[in-house]
Amino acid sequence: MAMSPPPIQRTSSIEMEPRTLGIDQIRSARDLAIYILNTETYEDASRIFTEGLQPVVSAACCMGSGNMDTGQELELLAEEPSLEAFSDIASAPF
Repeated sequence: MAMSPPPIQRTSSIEMEPRTLGIDQIRSARDLAIYILNTETYEDASRIFTEGLQPVVSAACCMGSGNMDTGQELELLAEEPSLEAFSDIASAPF
């Protein structure tokens, strides 16, 4: 007697997506952020909001020669963005 294969465990792709906040959670986060801004110094508020963040690798490393290291990428990301890069967006036909 042949053994049947185990059943396939299927998961909807939506289950793999990150969870989003509900409207009550968004309001609560906004109210807490306003409280922090009103009660803490700029430096302390900045530290609270950025605590635990990690740099994100971006598409900037693929521009130019493509051999940009992390330090160069962070320097590029720290520069003020140029509005010229977005000028064609305002005139897009869609």
